[in-house]
Amino acid sequence: MKMNHPAVSHADPHGPSPSRRLKLALGGVVFILLTASIFFYQFSRIEPSQETFTCRGLHFEYLWLMLLCLPFDTLASGLRIWLVCRVLQPGTEFWTCLKAEWANSGIAMLTPSQTGGGFGQIYMLHRGGLSVSTATTISLITFLATLVTLLGVGLYCALVSGTSLGSLFSLAIWPLTIVVGLMTLALLWPGLFRVAVFQSLKAYGGILDLVRRPRSQPDRLEGTATKLIDLVYAYHNGTWRFVRKGKGHFIGVCILSLVFILSRCLMAFLCLRFLGIGNSTLGEVLQIQMALLFLLYFAPTPGSSGLAEIFSLSAMAAIVPAGLAPYYNLLWRASTLYLPAGLGLLFLTLALTKDTRSIVRRRSLPRSDRAQPVLSLEVRVHRRPRPVPPASFEKSTLEGHNELRETRSMTWNVAAAP
Repeated sequence: MKMNHPAVSHADPHGPSPSRRLKLALGGVVFILLTASIFFYQFSRIEPSQETFTCRGLHFEYLWLMLLCLPFDTLASGLRIWLVCRVLQPGTEFWTCLKAEWANSGIAMLTPSQTGGGFGQIYMLHRGGLSVSTATTISLITFLATLVTLLGVGLYCALVSGTSLGSLFSLAIWPLTIVVGLMTLALLWPGLFRVAVFQSLKAYGGILDLVRRPRSQPDRLEGTATKLIDLVYAYHNGTWRFVRKGKGHFIGVCILSLVFILSRCLMAFLCLRFLGIGNSTLGEVLQIQMALLFLLYFAPTPGSSGLAEIFSLSAMAAIVPAGLAPYYNLLWRASTLYLPAGLGLLFLTLALTKDTRSIVRRRSLPRSDRAQPVLSLEVRVHRRPRPVPPASFEKSTLEGHNELRETRSMTWNVAAAP
C-alpha cells in the first residue's frame, strides 16, 4: 500500500543527493529480494493435490472491470492534490498533480514505512511551478487527510465490522494516533512544538555533559532542528491559509482519500472473481482489505514487501484456496502497487534525466550566461509565469520568517549553552 508521507526536510529542486540515491537504490534491492523470496516460498508450497491456477478457471468479464477500476485510486489521489492546489496555488494543472501522485507511489515503494513518497511528490509539484515550501505544505495537508481517513477506517474495522484482524489494532492504532496528535499539535500550537525541540536539544547537551563526551554533532542537530521547525511553521501557515480559503475542500480531500482506500479494496475483490474464487461477499472482502491497509501503513519494509504478502495470505486464508494464494497475491500487488509505482518511477526518472541535462548544459555556459536558472520546470516548457501568491500569503509568510529568524537564533543559543 502506498500513501503520501511528507519529506522531513525540503526537497532539493535539483533532485536527490548522492547519499539519498544510494538509499533509494538499496531500498529497491531490498524490495526486489523480499518480494522474490516471498513469492518463491509461496509458489514452492503448492502441492499437486491442491486446486491451482488454470486458464479455464479465469473469468475474463472481471478482467475488464479490473482495467476499468484500475485508475480510480490514482485519479482520486491526484484529484485531492489538485483540490489543495486550487486554494494554495491556483492554476496548477491536474496532469502535474497526477504525476506527483505517481512519483509519490514510486518512491514510497523504495523506502521503509513509505516515508520517502513525499519527496517524489514535492519534486514533481516543484517542477510544475510551485515553490518547495508550498509543495511541502500540500504534501502535509494530503498526508493529514490520509491519516484522519485511515484512522476512521481503523476504528470502524476494530469496533464495528468485527473482522478477525481486530485484535491487532491495539498494536497498530497507537503509531497512527501519535502521528495525528503531533500533526494537530504542530497545527494549533507551533510555538509549543518549537519549545519541545529546544528542550530536547538542551537535554541532549546535558546528557553529553554528564557522560563527559564532547559535543561532536551540535551543528548537525541544530541544522536538523531548524529544518524541522521551518517545516512546522510552513505547515502551520499554509494549512491555516487553506482552512480560511477552502474549508470545504478538506472534507473533499478526506472523501477522496476514502475513495482511494475503497478502490484498493474493490480491486482485491475483482482479483478474486477473475481467478474464479466466488466463496465470499463484497462486504467480507472490503472489511478484510481495510484491516490490511490499516495494519500495513507503517510496515518497516520498502513498499511493505514481504509483510504485505504474508498478512494477505493469513487474512485471506479462509477465502483463497492455498493453491491459488500466490496467484492472487501477485495479481493483487501488481494492480495496486507495481503498476502505479512503475509509472511513478518512469516519470521521475525522465524528469531527473531532463533536469540533470539542463544543469550540465548550464554549467558548460560562461558565467555571464548563468543568470537564468536552467532547471527544466514544466512552467518553462509551457512558457507561463509562476502564479503569484496573494498578498495575505506574503504577509503570513513574512511573519513566519520573522519567527524563524528568532527560532534559529534561539537554536544557536541552545546548542552553545553549557
